[in-house]
Amino acid sequence: MKAIIFSLAFIGLLGNISAAQTEAAPAAATTLAAVPAKLQGLNYLTEARPAADASFYVYLCSASWCGPCRAIMPKVVEQYPAIKAAGGEIILLCFDATPQLCADYVKKYNAAFPVVMSSFRSAAKLGLPGFTTPRGIPNAVFVTADGKTLSNGHGATVLNWQAITSK
Repeated sequence: MKAIIFSLAFIGLLGNISAAQTEAAPAAATTLAAVPAKLQGLNYLTEARPAADASFYVYLCSASWCGPCRAIMPKVVEQYPAIKAAGGEIILLCFDATPQLCADYVKKYNAAFPVVMSSFRSAAKLGLPGFTTPRGIPNAVFVTADGKTLSNGHGATVLNWQAITSK
């Protein structure tokens, strides 16, 4: 009986691995509109929506409880108009525990960019082209509109956006 249960569990595990591989395959193939198309399906906490015609996107992982995140946020907010004018877009992946904490964080810094609730666990499940789960926050991932990763590192790299996006 134990052998039968083990066999069924093993077959089920293989089925899950196979399904995961099948689901991951389409994500690897990107198109010119990969990022804008994926961003349209997210649940945003603010009225701001990402520009569908941006040439690059920045996924900024941040949270109100993170001291380094709070330290760079005023500078990121200050750079946002220039990033927008250059054809870029920032999407804040807010790692706060509740929507209210996230909303308060965004309001405190007058952040005008689109905001999505997330966490270390759920960020990868958003399926954002070019995104990988950060080791820590703040973290910024720069991607082209077709999902090619330009940079993945500390959130302060947003302040070097011109050098990163001119590559």
